[in-house]
Amino acid sequence: MEWLILAAVAALAALFVAWPRPGDAAPEAGDAAADLLARRDSLLAELREIDDDFATGRITEADRADARRTLGPRLRAVTDALRDLGEDVR
Repeated sequence: MEWLILAAVAALAALFVAWPRPGDAAPEAGDAAADLLARRDSLLAELREIDDDFATGRITEADRADARRTLGPRLRAVTDALRDLGEDVR
């Protein structure tokens, strides 16, 4: 009898844990797009900062080229992901 009660409580606990709740939903595409847009804005700001640092003489042309070469593929990947989501990337 005790085992039956224990099994019933275990089954109820398993149902409680497995039951979907409103906050458990997967992130929506809008959330992904917002995250990508924020990342894109951050990368663009980094590129502007690199150009400003070069213009003021804080970094050399080689440093500028290296930094832009590093950020370029990351920005391209974010832009492509935004296009895949149907976002305007202009």
